[in-house]
Amino acid sequence: MNRTLATLVAAVTLLAAASCCCCCGGLDPSDWDWDIVPTLIFETPAPPDYDTPTPKPTPVITREPAGDLGAETELLLETTIVPVRDLHELAIRLRGLPADTERTVNPGGSPDYAVGTRRLFHVSNVDTDEQFDIHAILEYKTEHVYMWVEENVRFDQDDLSAAADLFEEHTYTTDRTFFGSEWSPGVDNDPHVSILHARDLGNSVAGYYSSADEFVSAVRDDSNEMEMFYINIENVTINDSFYNGVLAHEFQHMIHWHNDRNEETWINEGFSELAMRLNGFDVGGSDWTFASNPDTQLNSWPEGPGAAGANYGAGYLFTSYFLDRFGAEATQALVGHVENSFASVEGVLDELGAGLTYEGLFADWIVANLLDDPAIGDGRYGYDDIDPPSFDIETSYYESDYPVSQSSTVHQHGAD
Repeated sequence: MNRTLATLVAAVTLLAAASCCCCCGGLDPSDWDWDIVPTLIFETPAPPDYDTPTPKPTPVITREPAGDLGAETELLLETTIVPVRDLHELAIRLRGLPADTERTVNPGGSPDYAVGTRRLFHVSNVDTDEQFDIHAILEYKTEHVYMWVEENVRFDQDDLSAAADLFEEHTYTTDRTFFGSEWSPGVDNDPHVSILHARDLGNSVAGYYSSADEFVSAVRDDSNEMEMFYINIENVTINDSFYNGVLAHEFQHMIHWHNDRNEETWINEGFSELAMRLNGFDVGGSDWTFASNPDTQLNSWPEGPGAAGANYGAGYLFTSYFLDRFGAEATQALVGHVENSFASVEGVLDELGAGLTYEGLFADWIVANLLDDPAIGDGRYGYDDIDPPSFDIETSYYESDYPVSQSSTVHQHGAD
């Protein structure tokens, strides 16, 4: 969508707020519940007699100057990299697991399950955090894919087979070529990726990946001990574009865990949404959700079922913009960069010699979301390969209104 240059000026004005302001939520007294305790009136008693105390001198408090401690603490927080959370090592150090505990199972080789195999799985409801066990049947397999379906669940065999073949022939290769390889043959010594279709995984979820499955059960007793992800068969239609996109999305998480375990959620999820696009599948509308809620902090991730819709869209559009602007090689460098979050973004920009900070890139991205016109300047204010939705604008101004000023609030790394 094209926008006028006058709109660009307004966008940059809003951008200044987006870069440096945080949102402070107010409290509305009408939303409070008041418990009213009556004051009972009795006969007023005579005041007691007290001796007036002798006032004591006010002590003198000497405060040492803060010096550079605050700046040093800020720098420490900015530069500290959270170490990889290796559950295997933690179990040895903290739980007394024997140091020689193997990281894999099936030492004799791949189990190479036959179609018709029945197996127990540990699964979770993402909305309630409830864990429970089910049995599933291996209904179809390819060279690299097992398709498991919960027992007594109805499904279309032709659709399941077609989806598995598409994943084998297209998605598996596309994701691995762009993002890297999953751990293979992995914890189960089996090159197959297991895709489990089950019920009761949560109303707000289409699928999920759990890194707990990458560890032996001696480390995580809820591990299924295989490279796998889960599909909520109640919320998808097998082999439609969104379903196939979810497979691409979850497979990227599996790959990312193997290559960059301590990456922050927002950028990991952004790349999983990008995986859906790279494979040519429906991304599910997260970009539209973000366009309706642009005051969403890019580098954050909210808790709670269904709370992150706009965050998925923000991550998707940011990684798509990065790919459009800097190309596949630079984006692949970002995927596996040793730094995390904005530090990894800035690290890649430095390696490219872009002469740009992450804050400058964020500013360009905000304007590109509003204007989407790559014909402006050097093309940085638009997208080449996708057509993002139009963003909601809270207030519009016209040339006759200027000069104008407005005070408001916005999340850090958000826009309004």
